[in-house]
Amino acid sequence: MSEISLYRIDGVLWGGALNPQAYCPKHRLELDPYTYDEVGPYKYDHLRCEECPEDYIIPRDIDDEQTYVKRKLRARQLNQTRVINIDDESVPLAETKLKNGKYFVTALLTQSKLGHRLVVYAGEKGKKDKAQIFIEPEIKRLAFDQNNIHPTKIFAKLEAIFKDGTKHSIQ
Repeated sequence: MSEISLYRIDGVLWGGALNPQAYCPKHRLELDPYTYDEVGPYKYDHLRCEECPEDYIIPRDIDDEQTYVKRKLRARQLNQTRVINIDDESVPLAETKLKNGKYFVTALLTQSKLGHRLVVYAGEKGKKDKAQIFIEPEIKRLAFDQNNIHPTKIFAKLEAIFKDGTKHSIQ
């Protein structure tokens, strides 16, 4: 049997991205929708497992809930997709992350209208503030984001070696 991915949405397990099916969180059996007469029209807003007395209440009728689940799963998939912005400023070429000790460093190499740009993010793990350094070798520019931590508060030394063998360092 092939592996099925299950996702908990509105207290129910759902499987199948194209045709979502509700499953009991305890028994993993398919849940059956049933009508429940509240004041107003009948609604398929309850799901029942045949092996437990538990009723699972969903906030929409079953068709709307399945559409919602499809959208949630699609949004999850899209959130994991890397966006490459070709129309504007730069295209990501490579990314490297290092988490060592109490600090993190992420380097992102992009191709912009002005040439290659290396962006280095660094900071202490668990803290929101970070240092951002921008290196653009073609225009001989080195800058940092003045709205964040100054790089000298994080780095003792920064050295970059480029494809042509050129080395630049800051201490």
